[in-house]
Amino acid sequence: MTWIEELQARGQSSISRSMLNIYRSFQAQAAEQYAQRGYAGLRLAHTLLLASLDPNGMRIVELAERMGTTKQFAGRLVQELSERGLLERAADPSDRRALLVRATAAGWEFLAAACDVREEIEARYQSQLGPELFTAFTTALERLGAHSTADAADDLL
Repeated sequence: MTWIEELQARGQSSISRSMLNIYRSFQAQAAEQYAQRGYAGLRLAHTLLLASLDPNGMRIVELAERMGTTKQFAGRLVQELSERGLLERAADPSDRRALLVRATAAGWEFLAAACDVREEIEARYQSQLGPELFTAFTTALERLGAHSTADAADDLL
């Protein structure tokens, strides 16, 4: 094996590549299941937005902060969910210039379906790994995630 071939092999084997492959697989499985439940075109980022939303509504700036993303990305997700009737926007009673974002009943129904999908995917992973290894895997991911920065790429959400 040449030095360049060794270097390429090193470059192709990394934990980040494995995590990205797992994420892409999870995203694809979720998208397929969402579509089967009538939510074609929605992604994990839409789920995160709804899961982060205050039930009484909140401003997009606050929502973006809670999600760990930019105001622009959160705004784009809000637009997409609003167009589908899963969110509604209303004037903030404390500041009429600002808008509050609230989930509709249909939005909460999508979140419930998305949680079911997540549980089904995770159950498949647990079946593949076994309960002990799956618990170790999720514990390790949670521990690493707790020490990561919030500067993740919005496109991956």
